[in-house]
Amino acid sequence: MRAALVTASTLPRPDPDLPLLVDAFRAHGVDASVVVWDDPAVRWQDFGVAVVRSTWDYLEKLPRFEAWIDSTTRATRLVNAAPVLRWNIHKRYLLELADAGAPVVPTELVVAGSEPDWNALFARFGDLVLKPAVSAGSFGTIRVAAGDADAAGAHLARHRAGDLLVQPLLRSVLETGESNLVCFGGAFSHAVRKGARWEGDPEQSRERIDPAPDELRAAAEVFAALGRLGLGVPAYARIDLARGPDGAPLLMEAELLEPALFLDRAPAAAQTLVGRVLNAL
Repeated sequence: MRAALVTASTLPRPDPDLPLLVDAFRAHGVDASVVVWDDPAVRWQDFGVAVVRSTWDYLEKLPRFEAWIDSTTRATRLVNAAPVLRWNIHKRYLLELADAGAPVVPTELVVAGSEPDWNALFARFGDLVLKPAVSAGSFGTIRVAAGDADAAGAHLARHRAGDLLVQPLLRSVLETGESNLVCFGGAFSHAVRKGARWEGDPEQSRERIDPAPDELRAAAEVFAALGRLGLGVPAYARIDLARGPDGAPLLMEAELLEPALFLDRAPAAAQTLVGRVLNAL
């Protein structure tokens, strides 16, 4: 069998997960190749599985990427599965996870073309975080001081073509950062911590950490909510958590599409992911 590790033609930085996954597949006797998702020369039917990894340019080519998900899942086994990938593109999934019982940072969705009541949002949240509902990394993510409706409105105007998320600025993100829990098949593998990052900031370095018991419980609640939503258990996931005002961990992002998995911080984890992928075939 052949396996495709799916990436982009141009990356903002190297993807250190890829060589580790190539070696892990080969250790299982599987010929693995790094393949660009929108390369027209690729014959996806020649692969027994295609694992989506660093397709980090999909924002610029979203209709083509969504069409690629649909066509590729007809040609081979796509990991994560197509319904999970499609669902994870738009961050309204945070509202769905919250409704399904996951501990999610409070989130308001501003639909494209609408005008929110900024004063009401400042009264509810204080300082705000604004981000496009379809985004990756820190693209379009800014903080707005409480009461600065002009700054909030200007950011909305720049992104008026798409939906926008509004969330409270969690002080813990500024003071201690986020905990990023990497999980395979719903089981915790390893975790890193990163600091706050806003639009235009360079990529943050991430140190390996041991998550607290309540963070592991929060991740488990996210996977339980995914099950209640009928999405099953993804082969890979990165659960990004930060602590709310009461100290409890809250979900910032459930990265199921193309998250960095920081396998260079935990090289043996590449074997774990590959084993889960192959066992599911």
